[in-house]
Amino acid sequence: MTESKIDLEQQLAQLRHTYVMRLVQELPQLQQGAMLLYQLSDVAWHAQVEDLSVKLHTLAGSAGTFGLPELGEQARQFEQQLKPWLVPGAVVTAAEQQQLIDDIQQLKLPTAVADYPAAPATAEVTAAERAGVYLLCNEPALTEQISTMLDIFGYSYRHFSSVDDLVQAIANTPPEVLIVDLDMHQTPGQCMQGIADLQAKQSSAIPVLLLSHQSDFGSYLNAIRVGAIGYFVKPLNSTELEARLRQQLSRNEREPFRVMLVDDDQLLAEHYALVLRQGGLLVEVLSEPALIFESLKQFHPDVILLDVNMPFCSGPELAQLVRLQQAWLGVPIIYLSSETDGEQQLAALIKAGDDFITKPITDTALLVAVFARAQRARQLADIMTRDSLTGLLQHAHIKERLGLEMLRAVRSSQSVSVVMLDIDHFKKVNDNYGHLIGDQVIANLANLLKQQLRKTDLVGRYGGEEFLLVLPDCSVQRAFTVVEQVRELFAALPFTAAEQRFFCSFSAGICAATLEHADLVIDKADQALYRAKSSGRNRTMLSG
Repeated sequence: MTESKIDLEQQLAQLRHTYVMRLVQELPQLQQGAMLLYQLSDVAWHAQVEDLSVKLHTLAGSAGTFGLPELGEQARQFEQQLKPWLVPGAVVTAAEQQQLIDDIQQLKLPTAVADYPAAPATAEVTAAERAGVYLLCNEPALTEQISTMLDIFGYSYRHFSSVDDLVQAIANTPPEVLIVDLDMHQTPGQCMQGIADLQAKQSSAIPVLLLSHQSDFGSYLNAIRVGAIGYFVKPLNSTELEARLRQQLSRNEREPFRVMLVDDDQLLAEHYALVLRQGGLLVEVLSEPALIFESLKQFHPDVILLDVNMPFCSGPELAQLVRLQQAWLGVPIIYLSSETDGEQQLAALIKAGDDFITKPITDTALLVAVFARAQRARQLADIMTRDSLTGLLQHAHIKERLGLEMLRAVRSSQSVSVVMLDIDHFKKVNDNYGHLIGDQVIANLANLLKQQLRKTDLVGRYGGEEFLLVLPDCSVQRAFTVVEQVRELFAALPFTAAEQRFFCSFSAGICAATLEHADLVIDKADQALYRAKSSGRNRTMLSG
């Protein structure tokens, strides 16, 4: 068991212990509250029934999470019995009241903490130390095409022309990604079976990118069955292969998904938060609904988890408040509640909400459900803000981000450099080779920029073959060095169209973002770009 796993178990055990100690005090109070029903009438009696219902609801939702499923189920049954009593004008007989009071008196904890099982922890996913990229291909031209791409984009890789050599290498150190030319064998099915046998020996599947002349449904189906994450029909588009490769290798480098958890039961909320954080998510716990808007602005969640039954402001009411703000319309809201009434769940979803998770839920199931929803939300947000061809920020959004970075730079007294970049003679590329090849050139440059720049740098497709770069905490001298490195790499990148090989270049203009408005900064960078074009192209010029 890893150190992090032990640490998680210890923290969960401490939370369970704290929860049991809380119940030692709360169960007698709950039972005394039930006894009060004898002494009350009318308004006071209804208020007491409502208070009992809330406490039973909370107990039903939390007990199972902390390893007391039987106690939680009992509380849920008693809560259901109370629901008809909450209806105005409901008639409750003395016998019904006495029976419920007697039942509640039977609620009790196990005789010792050791008598109940520990709550299931998150599944531990361990990955072996992996090498970079392994390429299995014995066709010289294709090997050269892929190797050139991998070299220019700076990937660490090993090439194998023999299956036996590949199997031996994987036995020693598995790769992060495996690229396989299925046409090495006379029958692709034979190669597929070899990959399947290889995967069966791994503790975790190796992501595979497959290359083939076959494009039928059966080939695609067989591909996913052997762990393929990408399938490329020949002739190979290196741009698409590199984009998929980078996407896979950068998965562990992405910004963690952000989850806001709103629950008035702080101990239960901390348990869920601990589980989600252990799974790599950033979690903000909010126990005071009135602070929701301030927290949203500061935290910017990918997903909001809400309890349904909270005092003063219910979950559905809080969800409706969130939906009042245009900025948060696209953030998924998931109800996390012990509410089992299907009609109540539907009513909550109709008011505002996207999904409903019923407590208690195992830690692993919670992590998977929240992770999947957050990942989908992030993907949809990217679709709305990013260019479909390049995956870069769209025109309006890169300008917006520039404005934000300029404000941040003023507050932190840091420099920001802005780069306008344009592919040279791009019209000739489209005229000579067609727009599909032109798109490949644009996408390759976009991929190269994403590969070479820092995570904190921002890149947008400003229009056509023009790009806007925003480099925070970067002087113009440093920006010049970086852009020159990218320019030289791009100029060495070969493109192929109709068996003709050609190369492209770009020109760039750089300025410091010292002016008050983003449009003025962009205009100065554009003027520097114009001077670079006028001076012969394939060069970088500084503003001023």
